[in-house]
Amino acid sequence: MYKIAKVAKKVVLSGLGLVMGVMLSLGMSVTVNAEEETPRYEIRVNRAANCVTVYEKDETGSYAIPIKAMACSCGLEEGSTPLGTFSTSDYYDWRLMVDNTYGQYAVRFVNRILFHSVPYVKDSADTLLTEEYNKLGEDASHGCVRLSVKDSKWIYDNCEKGTTVIVYDDAMNPGPLGKPEAMKIMEAHPYGNWDPTDVTKEENPWKNAIPSLYLTRDMGDGVIYVPVGATQDELKAALGLRNAEGLSYGGTDYEIYVTGNYDLNTFGAYRVWVTGKDAIGQMVEQEMILAVVYM
Repeated sequence: MYKIAKVAKKVVLSGLGLVMGVMLSLGMSVTVNAEEETPRYEIRVNRAANCVTVYEKDETGSYAIPIKAMACSCGLEEGSTPLGTFSTSDYYDWRLMVDNTYGQYAVRFVNRILFHSVPYVKDSADTLLTEEYNKLGEDASHGCVRLSVKDSKWIYDNCEKGTTVIVYDDAMNPGPLGKPEAMKIMEAHPYGNWDPTDVTKEENPWKNAIPSLYLTRDMGDGVIYVPVGATQDELKAALGLRNAEGLSYGGTDYEIYVTGNYDLNTFGAYRVWVTGKDAIGQMVEQEMILAVVYM
């Protein structure tokens, strides 16, 4: 049985409470202002790595806490996604693009450059361009920053007008949380015209097909617990994957990926993103807390 610090048990699994819980578990002080004078988040786009990282403020008001990473697709032509510092302005549920395709949850941050979903043939969620979806994580757009629906909607819902966007290049380092792996949709898949992450739409058939993650040593609080000094294999062994019917995969039928800024050799609580992928490439991603503790 692990000796778990009381604060690690009280980590709140949403919003600012999660960040504060992680910081407190690491012995960091937290100061919360009654009013937010600037936007809560800052978005940094690593154009060279096709990775977006969202940062939240620390106790000094600096955007220093990485909280979310997203695989993206920047411009295919050199310079089509501009470098620099910008800010979000206009928000659209659907937006007609320059090539007459449509993007969901579009957020403009400079001139004609927006964050938005992978393109659709029409402004209808069942007309996804599957071949373009499978390019997430590599250069593919006309200059906009393409994302999965889940990620474009997160920016649309959580990043207010005036949120700073920094576009930079660092091919060697995607960001402090790493670059999540994007799901690939098999050719001619019967659900291929839907974004698998667009789960807020009840009619999306992926809702009944995507696998789910679970803890192999569940302590009842949804936290991944591993001992200080654990290996990556031991970390992955603390997680499992079930199919849509709730049956656990075994052996080589699935893969687990854990991304985030964590240290298996240092006691503490860390925000991580866990991705499970089954043998036919169907994936699920979940934000979780990893607690590295003493036995």
